[in-house]
Amino acid sequence: MKAHLKENELNALINLLDDPDEEVYRHVTDRLITLGTSIIPSLEVAWEKTFDPNLHYRLEELIHLIQFETLLKELKRWTKKRQDNLLEAAILVARYQYPDVNTAKINAQIDKISREVWLEMNYNLTPLEQVNVFNHVLFQLNGFAGNTSNIHDPQNAYLNIMLETKKGNPVSLSMLYLILANKIKMPVYAINLPQHFVLSFHKDLLETDEPEQKIRSSLLFYINPFNKGIIFSRDDITLYLKKMNITPRQSHYLPCSNRDIVLSLIISLMHSYELAGLGIRFRS
Repeated sequence: MKAHLKENELNALINLLDDPDEEVYRHVTDRLITLGTSIIPSLEVAWEKTFDPNLHYRLEELIHLIQFETLLKELKRWTKKRQDNLLEAAILVARYQYPDVNTAKINAQIDKISREVWLEMNYNLTPLEQVNVFNHVLFQLNGFAGNTSNIHDPQNAYLNIMLETKKGNPVSLSMLYLILANKIKMPVYAINLPQHFVLSFHKDLLETDEPEQKIRSSLLFYINPFNKGIIFSRDDITLYLKKMNITPRQSHYLPCSNRDIVLSLIISLMHSYELAGLGIRFRS
């Protein structure tokens, strides 16, 4: 259970955030973080009232830390109980920056696109033809694309923003592709490559704990959502790894878990904020 403070006690702690003593600052920060998201409105009011740039920075960092700690707790619960629901995890990540994200609106947008794909899809088509139809709806008709001009923009990682701007990074676009593919039972899975993220297409839907040999034999080809769903082969992955001076492993060619997908999204988000000078960090 979170501790609660009276308003005057909370304000006293907030006023100590500009204390020049680093030990005092760390102690106050740790105490405020334990209070959770309920104090964020008070921190935002304090931010609006001060003209001190250092206090602005400390308040912003504290808000991000509280939001991130809350996100981690919610994602841990998702990992234990709801790991099959990738859309739920994408919405949880969006709540880090947008606590009031409209879940109903996101679900409606996802349902609209998946319905458009379903209406265009004919399951008598070959796997390549199915992917071509899927790509046409997602990338041509709906206009989604990789944000090549600003790939490290943190906004690329948030599903609600991506649905509005139609721009994403390799992980977020792959997540969207997967969420839509899952809705229409298309056998598409995530491949976590070093510094990249792609998808694999299989002969059939995979069962939980499928033997590795069966997974390998069912894999037909790979898809790159960041490049408008272009199709490529295992040899292309090997060549990519060679250019990166990375020794190939089986995990580079086979599907990863939903947990790994979400972790990759968070890592890409952390990297984007670090490049913007607004680092997210884990607390010990």
